[in-house]
Amino acid sequence: MGCAASMPTVTQTRTSQASGAPGALPGATTRRNADTAEPPRDSAAPNPFLEYYTLASLCGREVFGPFLKLRSYNPDTGGLELSVLVLCTEAVQNACQGRPRISWWESSGDTPPQCGAGAPTASSCVGGDEAWAAVEGVGGLESDAVRSTDAGARESGCGGGGRGGESGDGCDRHSRDGRWLQQRPQQGAQQWEQQQPQAPQQPEPGPGPQRANQQQQPQQQPQQQQHPPKQHSKPKWLQRKQQTQRQEQQQQYPEQAGTAGGRSAEGELLFCWRHWRFWRFRLDTTCGQAPKQLHYQVGPLLPGRTHTVAVPALEEPWRLAFYSCNGLDISAEHRHRHLYHARPAEARAFALWRDVARRHAQQPLHLLLGGGDQLYNDGVFEGPLLKGWDQAQDTRDAAAKAAIPFTDAMAAEVEEFYFSHYAAHWSQPVYAELFASVPSFSMWDDHDIVDGWGSYHDLINESAIMTGVFTASRTFYLLFQHHTTLERLRADGYWCEPAGCALLRLGSSAALLAADTRTCRTQQRVLPPDFLAAASERLAALPGEVRHVVVLLGGPLVYPRLPVQDALQKLDELFTGNTLVSVIMQKTGLASQVTRRFGMIEFLDDVIDQWSAHQHTAERDALLETLLALAVEKRFRVTLLSGDVHCAGYGMLHGRGDVPAGGVALMAPPRQDALATDPRFIPQIISSAIVNVPPPAPLLKLLCLAGRKAQPVLQDCVMRMLPLFGPANDADSLLHGRRNWCEATLGGPGDHLAFAWRCEKELGSEEVEVFSVTVPPLSDG
Repeated sequence: MGCAASMPTVTQTRTSQASGAPGALPGATTRRNADTAEPPRDSAAPNPFLEYYTLASLCGREVFGPFLKLRSYNPDTGGLELSVLVLCTEAVQNACQGRPRISWWESSGDTPPQCGAGAPTASSCVGGDEAWAAVEGVGGLESDAVRSTDAGARESGCGGGGRGGESGDGCDRHSRDGRWLQQRPQQGAQQWEQQQPQAPQQPEPGPGPQRANQQQQPQQQPQQQQHPPKQHSKPKWLQRKQQTQRQEQQQQYPEQAGTAGGRSAEGELLFCWRHWRFWRFRLDTTCGQAPKQLHYQVGPLLPGRTHTVAVPALEEPWRLAFYSCNGLDISAEHRHRHLYHARPAEARAFALWRDVARRHAQQPLHLLLGGGDQLYNDGVFEGPLLKGWDQAQDTRDAAAKAAIPFTDAMAAEVEEFYFSHYAAHWSQPVYAELFASVPSFSMWDDHDIVDGWGSYHDLINESAIMTGVFTASRTFYLLFQHHTTLERLRADGYWCEPAGCALLRLGSSAALLAADTRTCRTQQRVLPPDFLAAASERLAALPGEVRHVVVLLGGPLVYPRLPVQDALQKLDELFTGNTLVSVIMQKTGLASQVTRRFGMIEFLDDVIDQWSAHQHTAERDALLETLLALAVEKRFRVTLLSGDVHCAGYGMLHGRGDVPAGGVALMAPPRQDALATDPRFIPQIISSAIVNVPPPAPLLKLLCLAGRKAQPVLQDCVMRMLPLFGPANDADSLLHGRRNWCEATLGGPGDHLAFAWRCEKELGSEEVEVFSVTVPPLSDG
């Protein structure tokens, strides 16, 4: 949901074109064909802007990741816990010797990590009947550094479009490379592996049962020893290159060579889907008096690759990048095709992600915080079995479609879409290294499921098809974004089940309250039923050192309310209901001129999504009252952090003192020193979108006009927007219609928070403007 789609527009007709890739749905390769029918294998990346995704969209790749996530931080002990997710095909897993492991070690200093610098690489080579592998830098992988089987791709014709194997999972197990991986004799493979130079490994505290079994296995299979595979020597140039690289790696990463403190742990097989395996790896470290770097490798799934994580010092402020709306809705894609038609590595669509990477290189980030719509899954209803199901014209049409059962074939189609889209989206070269080296935490919004999910009529929300779509989306949302499953939510620190809310410490004086505003969403409810009680209990238990609580919400609580919102809802009842007016509209053909979705006026879900919708104002006020009471009791400052609306904005809640409710509209904004002592001061940071496009200029103008005057709220508070982005007397300065992301520093000098919006000057440009605010802690005055 976002303001780019907040008013009725001309219907976008969705057409399909024939696809040349076997197994691909109509229209699934339209964008790729526009660029090139068969991009080079070594530079191809899954297209991030297809209308629909299948396994054939993944370019034949067999490994995705690593994806790094923040699990927890304890400022009392300095304990920092992270997790790494890697997914691979069954064929790749079976080719591994033993269970996948993660190894990590540390080095001192706060030098910004260089993405990919100094990290060993890996490749596999197959030629004729000879097979050998080099695990130490024969040549670079693809830009997102995932394993590929080039020979198999050439033989099977997968290339950029991909040809699924017999299992239909997008991986051809009968390719030459696949045969070698699966059919080489086990003992012979071990003997072959032992003769190859290996990437430096972490010292382990003893052989362990698994290693011992591997060493004994040759004696347990004497028959295989009678037929050792033919050995092939490597070229001398390759031997010299590997020896040089080993020496360079030992000099650059002494801990990796075993001189200090390396650790390793086995991976956990988190989930299996068809022939894909989700491996979760846990690693931890302790923050000390000085910043340091943590290096890790995942073997043998990602042989030789090293990623570096910046670890802050105990009292160091945490730096994070907040982003939202990391994708496109269909209308935006049609309106800005020039922006999103370029090759992914060069597309101006990702200009701000390159800015994030530059800022990380200048001064390391400690967290990537996703505020919702991390990807746009609206295309789920473009598949052959569900296409058109969302285009009900009225309540009777919606009821008929809601009665359609959700079949096993539909479930398979939907699951494949979500898996394929996540894998393609998460592996984009422009941010793949960021996702591997900066811990992430995120909370979903509607587009992570489907546009407007939860804000439609109960008839649609509770239908078998919509329930099935939600179940599939949640499965892969939890896997890709949280490295967990529904059954593990509580054990992994989440609460308000089946929702996934969380409370995290970020540095010594700040905490993050992440509210799941989608799992339990209906037209009448935003938050889980027990959220306020559960959040109050956890916030009340925070120690006195916490001076700030940042509340992550998908949509902003403080935001201009359009006067037409109620009118749109009444118009929907007239056009789509069973009233006499509705019948007249249908008979005269006037109703056909109004775009509808799920039996509602299209984009009405955007209106209902807003906290300012009349259905949600009571819940909004209850949330604000709870936060204000805790702020007074615990003496911490509450800050609201939101995305969703495709523009930058700064608003606030503050006390109104002796000013009557009728005089609030003329009330001047308080001074900074007055805000510092006001427990009712709650700033609202709005940053959106990092990829999607801004709202149309006329709509943005209407929103700015609607936000000119402060509004009374609760018993003694004022809600207002501030003109941060231009002259103080210019209403157009209330919201900034540029793509943006927000760089935040938590716990700076004087325990202030600092927020800096980085807004591109022009759509798709590399130049940014920076607008900043600081948020003081709550002082006694």
